[in-house]
Amino acid sequence: MRIGIFGGTFDPVHVGHLIVAEQCRVQGHLDEVWFVPSAQPPHKPTVITRFEQRCDMLELAIAGHPAFRVNRIEKERAEPSYTAVTLEQLHLRHPGYEFSLVLGSDCLPDLPGWYEPQKVIALAELIVVPRPGGMLWTGERLARALHIAATQVRLRFVTCPMIDIASRELRRAVSDGWSIRYLVPRAVEEYIRERKLYVSGG
Repeated sequence: MRIGIFGGTFDPVHVGHLIVAEQCRVQGHLDEVWFVPSAQPPHKPTVITRFEQRCDMLELAIAGHPAFRVNRIEKERAEPSYTAVTLEQLHLRHPGYEFSLVLGSDCLPDLPGWYEPQKVIALAELIVVPRPGGMLWTGERLARALHIAATQVRLRFVTCPMIDIASRELRRAVSDGWSIRYLVPRAVEEYIRERKLYVSGG
C-alpha cells in the first residue's frame, strides 16, 4: 500500500486541503491519503480547537471518498506532534506500507530545522505541492541543507490549483460574522455553526 500522510491542525479543514489531498493521491499514485491531525503541534499556537472536534470536521469533509481516512495516531502521544516520530510509529504499525509525506513547497526551506529531519527523509517520500511565492527547493538543495546525499531525498512535485485559503482567516471570518460557504464543505460549515466554534464563548 502506498499511503500519503497529510498532517496539520485542520482548524478547520477547508476545500483547499481536500483539493491538495486528491491531486496528491492521483499524481502521487497513492492508494490512500491519511489525514493526520496534530494533537500538540510544536510550531502552532497552543489554543486550538479540541482534537476530537477537528477530527469530526475531517470525517464530515471526507465522507464518501473511499481513499481518504482520518488517522488519530498523534492523540495517543503525550509529547508534541513531531513528524519524525509519527512516521516511525506508522512504519511500526504498518510494516510493508510505503509512506509519502504531503508538504507545501513553502515548508521545504523549514524542513532542516524540524525535529530529526534526516529521519523524516529516510521514512517517507516527499510529495510537494506548490504554494504562492518563494522559490521551489530542489531535492539537491534540500540534501545539501541536511548534509546528506542527494540520492537519499525522494521528492515528487505535483501540479495543483493554488487555492489560497488559510484556516486562521476562516476562524476570523466566523468570529466576525462573515460567510465561509464554499470555502469549507457544507457539512463542516453546519458543524461549526451548530457548535458555535470560533465565536466568542464558542
